[in-house]
Amino acid sequence: MQPTIFVSIASYRDPDCQNTVRDLFEKAAHPERVFIGICWQSVPLEDDDCFVLETRPEQVRTIRVHAADSKGACWARAQVQTLWQGEDYYLQVDSHMRFVAGWDDVLIAMLAQCDSARPLLSTYPLAFTPPDTYGADGVVTIHPKEFDETGVLAQRSEIASMKDAPPSPQRNAHIGAGLIFAAGRVVAEVPYDPYLYFEGEEITLAARLWTSGWDIFVPNAVVAYHDYGRRPERPRHWKDQSDWDVLNQHARKRVRHLLGIERSREGADLVDIERHGLGTVRSLAEYETYSGLDFRARLHRGRPLVKPELAAGHASQAAARQTVFGRIWRDNLWGGVESRSGGGSTLASTVALRGWLPQVLDFLGVRILADAGCGDVQWCKETAAGLRLYLGFDIVPELVAELRTRFKEQTHCLFSEADIVTATLPQADAVLCRDCLTHLPLDAVTMALERFRASGARYLIATTHAVGRNSWIPAGGWQALDLTAAPFNLPAPRMMLDEGGAKRMGVWAMADLPVRA
Repeated sequence: MQPTIFVSIASYRDPDCQNTVRDLFEKAAHPERVFIGICWQSVPLEDDDCFVLETRPEQVRTIRVHAADSKGACWARAQVQTLWQGEDYYLQVDSHMRFVAGWDDVLIAMLAQCDSARPLLSTYPLAFTPPDTYGADGVVTIHPKEFDETGVLAQRSEIASMKDAPPSPQRNAHIGAGLIFAAGRVVAEVPYDPYLYFEGEEITLAARLWTSGWDIFVPNAVVAYHDYGRRPERPRHWKDQSDWDVLNQHARKRVRHLLGIERSREGADLVDIERHGLGTVRSLAEYETYSGLDFRARLHRGRPLVKPELAAGHASQAAARQTVFGRIWRDNLWGGVESRSGGGSTLASTVALRGWLPQVLDFLGVRILADAGCGDVQWCKETAAGLRLYLGFDIVPELVAELRTRFKEQTHCLFSEADIVTATLPQADAVLCRDCLTHLPLDAVTMALERFRASGARYLIATTHAVGRNSWIPAGGWQALDLTAAPFNLPAPRMMLDEGGAKRMGVWAMADLPVRA
């Protein structure tokens, strides 16, 4: 007897689903072993052309749902899994796909090649245009693309020529929801999460599978093709549903919770989270190491991975930084009494620093100091008085104007408006940056460090924290930033002042700063 295959299809108002079903049966080497489950999401009378099943209808199990009651693709995939009846294999596909001849034998043979007790094949299928225009064949591997504004990862793919296909499926950390093939028990062990919407579906499923002991492999042979075109006859769920954004917002918080980015305490975000959470065979930290991802810091292999329009160097982000820090200054959002630059800038909190820094500057031979993110110079004015030239830089124009007025009699103190993320400061003996980088996103800090090095200064004196790991924050937020951790990886400071707790003031030679490729 041939091993059986259950095929899961979530179909939202898609007239091509019937063709997908027909092709599955017609191209199978053993169609009698194929059983298909479909969650039909449709509008009665309007979508009747979606329900034509002429091929082996007795091998098709269906759930019919009014489109208005649908809660999205993940919810529909979870409904389909209730139709699984213990078949030996599980194949998940989309409702607008075509298949190679003998796809069932091809998948089973490939799975058997995988060196794992729990192998799973997944990729993005190759493209086709209905009715029968197919793109070039190749091996498709999924990679991380970028983190969005909420920290949810999007993916991309690369296609290699079939002549370069490896002899067996290769391991990968990522799945494509449109093509998943594994032993049928995956349905029971890692059931689909119906409370996700769309974004974050694939990365959370990959993490859940991997932490549950399943190993992901890239198919080394072509199995299926997908219609990626936008068809007017195939509406999108989010175009039909007025409440889709509510579902999506809860889903994003759920993704952030599952991946350890930010814990949620809202019940609507955590429904049935135990059943649809991470596995216990391997940890999330181990998955991050395996995949090269750092979800909290939005890094891949130690480098920031953000959407281009969210990158620190983008004009919109530069404008946002000036707006945020300008508002913090004008409205005194940090609640300072002595200094609007915050509690860390008071005289009481800088007693040790004000004794240590002049000695360090003298030892290093620093006569010209560039203070990057100088704030109101509340604690630093005594240090500035002992220099040949003190150059203060801040992003808030009103603050710079105020400083120029306050220090107009001290001609060796000059102040300029500058965004330290994008501006190269004039050459000084050293760049001082205290309690400033801690308020910037990681890619902005990376850019600032590059600009500091490019300034030609010999030393960097900056705040760091001995915490071992960094997280992503928005501009104007705060974190205990560790300059010796990823993505910066600075060596240990050559000199250091302990400012209390994990906070340190470190001194580096600019030559110590890693040069980014």
